[in-house]
Amino acid sequence: MSRSDDTPQTSPEVSSGGDPWAVFGYLVAGVLLYGGAGWLLDRWWGTSFMVVVGILFGAGLAIYMTFARFRAPADKN
Repeated sequence: MSRSDDTPQTSPEVSSGGDPWAVFGYLVAGVLLYGGAGWLLDRWWGTSFMVVVGILFGAGLAIYMTFARFRAPADKN
């Protein structure tokens, strides 16, 4: 049997209305990814400060991405 075109779609509409798990995911992924890159640079260069720089940069980028995704839409008059 084939599905007819007049069958209503029952999938829920995707909304970005403040999902806390997305915020958590951004923060964890940013810290782990850039912290890991900083750790690798520390091992390669023989330094001990790039892991901190990577963690701070990853957290800052995650906060920026969170605000960019969840900011209120501008009013269009």
